[in-house]
Amino acid sequence: MNAMTKIASTGADSAETEVRFPAEKILVSATDQRGVITCVSESFCEIAGYSSDELMGAPHKIVRHPDMPKGVFYLVWETLKAGRPICTYVKNQTKSGDYYWVLAVMTITENGFLSSRIKPEAELFEKTKQIYSTLLREEAQGLTPEQSAAKFKEMLAEEGFPNLEAYSGFALNAEFKSRNIISPELAQSFASMDDLELLIRDMQNLVDNIEQGFERVRGEPVNLRILAGRLEGAGAALGTISQNYDAMAKEMHGLVGRLHDPETGALQQMYKAVVYGRSTLQTSQLFDEAFKAAQAQENQSEADARMLQEHGEKLQSLCRSRIIEISSIGKSIPDICRSLRRRINGLDVVKLLCKVESGRMRDVDSGLDGIIARLENFHDNTDRHLAELSGKASQVTQKGATI
Repeated sequence: MNAMTKIASTGADSAETEVRFPAEKILVSATDQRGVITCVSESFCEIAGYSSDELMGAPHKIVRHPDMPKGVFYLVWETLKAGRPICTYVKNQTKSGDYYWVLAVMTITENGFLSSRIKPEAELFEKTKQIYSTLLREEAQGLTPEQSAAKFKEMLAEEGFPNLEAYSGFALNAEFKSRNIISPELAQSFASMDDLELLIRDMQNLVDNIEQGFERVRGEPVNLRILAGRLEGAGAALGTISQNYDAMAKEMHGLVGRLHDPETGALQQMYKAVVYGRSTLQTSQLFDEAFKAAQAQENQSEADARMLQEHGEKLQSLCRSRIIEISSIGKSIPDICRSLRRRINGLDVVKLLCKVESGRMRDVDSGLDGIIARLENFHDNTDRHLAELSGKASQVTQKGATI
């Protein structure tokens, strides 16, 4: 396979030629904290059209293409300076004025930043290019980099990405799978992480069902109080039952929030951990591939090759810590489920009192039977969902132990 190909562009890029490179090539560069280049791979030099001497000591923006929205780089630097890695699509310019697209994975080092870049091919790449075009037009009309960054995040949210981390993780995973180059020693770990993601999604669906059940019966205590008022003295007991049920249901709903909260809930924390863990392992593989390529190159310094190797090992360690985090959270979920099921039993007692009252008022068309039927349906479904949730949490713990 040729190292790279040049393809004449059409449309918006018609005055330029796109430089494309094979999927197995990884373009690596390192910079200090100011963005000054301190290390480049042979592949980076080859695709960018610069010699190593020309790039070393130069600002990394030497390869920046004017078609890249300023808001994207605003977000990149904001994220990196906050100590977090980031992954996004970047259009770069070669020395000759041509261009090439990459998915850039940017990480933090002790002395600055280390980045690996791969060929982009996933469906998200095309959608991102459309977003970039919109940002460029609005920047040309006066949108500041900060405003453009905010607009970028708004547009990502419209595409289903609640934050930049979710977009970065999705992009890397999509391109990694499209690239279809997996280190044999990591294949089982990647498969297990995909299984973990599916399990956590299933768990989230179960909790969503429980939440929806709460929404459906939220008004039943009010219905009981209305019924009690209509029955006057005969309904006094229903008023007390309504208050007890309402208090117990609210307590139970608070426990569900420990699982369901979009920021601090256990399931959200587990999902973030598996996405981050998978991303770090994928990035680790890219640096390991770059390390092996550097070893085969006569002009690559030993120190640079060692940096790639050590950074890859560090990322693998980070991945392992996230998997431990997932397993730890997973172990806590059955306890929450048991606590919720105990409260369901408590609600069943309240429901039984409703049945007693219903039996006492058989000669009154009270509507109490309908309320009882809805509560029974809610209790049965919730108990079943909690049992499934507890079982899947145990599977998460077992799966995490295999990575």
